[in-house]
Amino acid sequence: MTPDERIPILQELAHGIARRHLEAPARIALDVIAPLGFLAGQIALFARPLLPSERWRMYAAALEDEESWGALRRLIDDSTC
Repeated sequence: MTPDERIPILQELAHGIARRHLEAPARIALDVIAPLGFLAGQIALFARPLLPSERWRMYAAALEDEESWGALRRLIDDSTC
């Protein structure tokens, strides 16, 4: 997945988190995952075929690398300002 394809998916995910007022728990989870970014990306890659809907598979594909986790954190931070 290219960065141009990834950003809209991450924006949608961040918007959903903000809409449900889950910014604080999401930040905590992302802070915990940050040191394990590579491992978290591999888990997302592994889980992709097991996910029930195409939307969840897109989210998992968008979170396959460490940079995506940081981008999601920045988008969540920007949505709360």
